[in-house]
Amino acid sequence: MQIEIRQAKVDDCSHAIPLIFSSGPAAFNYIFPDPNAFLQYSFNKGQSQFGFANHHLALLDNEVVGTIACFDRHQAQVMELSCIIDMVKHLRWKFIASAIKGLRFERIVRKPIKHSLYIAHLGICSTVQGQGIGTQLIRWAIARAKQQGYQSVSLDVAQSNPQARKLYESLGFVECRTHKSKLPGIAQHATLLLALR
Repeated sequence: MQIEIRQAKVDDCSHAIPLIFSSGPAAFNYIFPDPNAFLQYSFNKGQSQFGFANHHLALLDNEVVGTIACFDRHQAQVMELSCIIDMVKHLRWKFIASAIKGLRFERIVRKPIKHSLYIAHLGICSTVQGQGIGTQLIRWAIARAKQQGYQSVSLDVAQSNPQARKLYESLGFVECRTHKSKLPGIAQHATLLLALR
């Protein structure tokens, strides 16, 4: 089952948001009072880690069936400012509570490793899961990392998602750090890394 991968656009919002949300529902629900509304707002603005400019989509027969975001440590820091601005504008007086929760979550899912291309928001439509679409997206990200000269590719996976971890390990990713969680509804996470050189 061969997919097409293309840059996301503003018009993709209604298809992309459910997939982005599916990549980490526990985290989104923990941080944001209305995660879908915030994701829609931030996706349309374009510049945060949730923005359309930072996502690619998997298409099957012209239907969006997957999402992926890739960025490095420096890009993450730049996008963080855009995310804060989006949160202030969208959440208003609820911003402080969400910001505190976001900082707590960052103790579990840390900033990307230096010189590594980080994979985030990998979401696959439930109707086509298990058909190799996630594998194709990850291989696309690996090829991109090699082309751009990164030393590694990395990602975080929740202990509560053993199926995803099995996929990543089958592609050569190995655990390089683990972060326990005391946050309600948030599982322990592991950072997995694929060395490229």
